[in-house]
Amino acid sequence: MKNSYLVIASCLMGIFLLYILLFIHTFFNFQNEFTYSFKSLENLNFHEKYSKKIHHIREEVALSLLFKKPKVEDLLFSTINELEGKKKIVLIQGDSWMEQLTSMSDQNFISLDLVKNFADKKKIGFINAGISSYSPALMNLQLDVLQEDFQIFPTIVIAYIDQTDIGDEICRYKNNKIYKNGILQSVQPEAHLMYKDLFNYSQIYGLSRIYLNDNSKITKTFQLINFKFKYNLTKSTIRFYRKHISRSKTDKDRLNKCYWGEIEKYLIKPSESDIKYFTNSLKDYVKKINQKKHIKKLIFVTFPHKKHFYINSDQTSSYTLNVSDIVDNVIKDKKNIAHINFSKMLLNDKNFNYKNIWAKDNIHLNSYFHGNLFFQKILDELLKYENLVP
Repeated sequence: MKNSYLVIASCLMGIFLLYILLFIHTFFNFQNEFTYSFKSLENLNFHEKYSKKIHHIREEVALSLLFKKPKVEDLLFSTINELEGKKKIVLIQGDSWMEQLTSMSDQNFISLDLVKNFADKKKIGFINAGISSYSPALMNLQLDVLQEDFQIFPTIVIAYIDQTDIGDEICRYKNNKIYKNGILQSVQPEAHLMYKDLFNYSQIYGLSRIYLNDNSKITKTFQLINFKFKYNLTKSTIRFYRKHISRSKTDKDRLNKCYWGEIEKYLIKPSESDIKYFTNSLKDYVKKINQKKHIKKLIFVTFPHKKHFYINSDQTSSYTLNVSDIVDNVIKDKKNIAHINFSKMLLNDKNFNYKNIWAKDNIHLNSYFHGNLFFQKILDELLKYENLVP
């Protein structure tokens, strides 16, 4: 019996010493634990509140890339010019292609200068609500948030539909959608993912609250160790349940993470059900637009990705699906909706050099073409609606 007590005592002492060593290591590496944490409680609360409704919003670091002094609302949308007194408000929605307008990583705001000059001449208010990986479902919900919480009532909506939106809709958001009476209510944020992944803020929120509280560094170190232990235990438990116990297809689908290869497979070889699902998401977005009586015009914008151009070259790999075609089918015979279809303009233009238009990631446009090709065409389209008023 005495030997049993000694074994238990030795185990407890070992655990205690291990915890002390972990505490010392954490204490002296304290700042490194909070590299990606929020630095403002206001930003943290705002981000967590709206991510519960629309999956995610802009990251805090994006505020440092803005063309102006940021406000907390810039995590969700940015006003480009003064809105007061403007009879016409243009709302820009979409993913990082649109976010690029006001948050250029190279600080080369060619597109923004074009828009601001246009706004001054035409006395139009512009709002940029573009956020990375925003596809029709999130844009749908964003319209309600902007109206209900910020009293934003646009006259014209410019909606960029990216080629990867089909992958985002199916891989990222499908299993997180919450409906009530058949109507989309929210797209829930990621929580306790089994792996590190884009748009998983559940751990960052917890770490940020520790970082931003008023406790001493010693107390925060205890809190940090306990939080990480609890978080990792929860994450591992969820992963084990989904992988080995659950029979739910949704749980099995959540084992697959939405890395780039997963996202672009829907452009390489989509199934009929994939196309139908995305089509229905797009139709739901159009339906929401039509419910907003203050919106007089919707302008869709689509642009081919680099691998769409490979069809007309000697490259062997290419995208077989072009979401521009899906957009065309959805808006057929709808007079209040226009479509700037860059695929029709560029893919068959043998004189167009598609190789020099891309940013370093080969996914987005570089500053020059984002302004002088992409946004210039959008502004040209807006000129057709100069007399459109609420």
